[in-house]
Amino acid sequence: MVDCYDRARGNKRKSIYRETETGIRGRREPGRRYADGRPAGKRNSQSISPARKKMRQKQRRDRMVKRFCTLAAELALCLTILAAVRSAWNASDKSESASLWTGVAAGDEGDENRRADAGGVPLSAGDLYPDIDLTGYPEDMIKLLELNQEAMDYIKDYPNRAQYQNQPIDLSGDVRGGEVPLLMQWDRRWGYDAYGDDMIGLSGCGPVCLDMAYLYFTGDTVMTPRNMAVFAYDNGYYADGGTSWSLWTEGAAQLGLSGEELPLDENLMKQTLDGGGLIVCSMRPGDFTTTGHFILIRGYDENGFYVNDPNRRSNSEKQWDYGTLRYQIKNLWALQK
Repeated sequence: MVDCYDRARGNKRKSIYRETETGIRGRREPGRRYADGRPAGKRNSQSISPARKKMRQKQRRDRMVKRFCTLAAELALCLTILAAVRSAWNASDKSESASLWTGVAAGDEGDENRRADAGGVPLSAGDLYPDIDLTGYPEDMIKLLELNQEAMDYIKDYPNRAQYQNQPIDLSGDVRGGEVPLLMQWDRRWGYDAYGDDMIGLSGCGPVCLDMAYLYFTGDTVMTPRNMAVFAYDNGYYADGGTSWSLWTEGAAQLGLSGEELPLDENLMKQTLDGGGLIVCSMRPGDFTTTGHFILIRGYDENGFYVNDPNRRSNSEKQWDYGTLRYQIKNLWALQK
């Protein structure tokens, strides 16, 4: 123990020091002050040398650069993984010839056109039907041949399409009062007729769905799928090989129907159907399509919903529970008279 002079208070205090080779160094104690009046435990920033400040600034910069580089590397890794997953997904989509735009139900093992050779490679249309000369067939029709046996007559008669195009269409046998008629887009009576740059049979699911609803509400058999496709095209509802969503609101209004977007809610869907309406759905990849497709919901009971799929009768003969449909519906509209 030695005495030291407290300059701030003008008196002497007892402090604890220890001897070192270079002199006496004070030991900091709580509540104590150094001989120059500085509180013990506090650092005087003025006592830090410029060189030490510079070194600390450099260390901070180095730490910031290191953190930035780490974050950048992690982001690059995430992007690389995402790109790899996306590439694998696209490759899988291309390899699944049984799940293309035509609306074939994924997992439907009963379709004979899903047969594959011993190596597990899906068979081409030429392998499945060697007796059919596919010269001059549109590529999309060849895909339809591979996937949808229901459209076989339509596909086989493609070389004779001129005898069906622009011919009178009689819908009297398809329309019955109180029932929503089920019409196929690839029906030979209108399937070869143009819809924009394509044919109704390959991309006309939109006009055919609207025609089924229109026939149900009005009974006007003059409005055939061919005429509905002309209406949709002439009024600007044909878009990029498909049908614009505005057909279900603006287009429906032009035809004297009421169409409005509907929330994806099971109770609201049932209320619409209970009120005499129909529901048109734009479908995501799933049981009906792998790119895009329209279907019509016409009713329900305790076992599920009834649908009219203009591409496959087999889908229209099933009932679909809400849990199955909800994840495949991209958007939906209520249609009423």
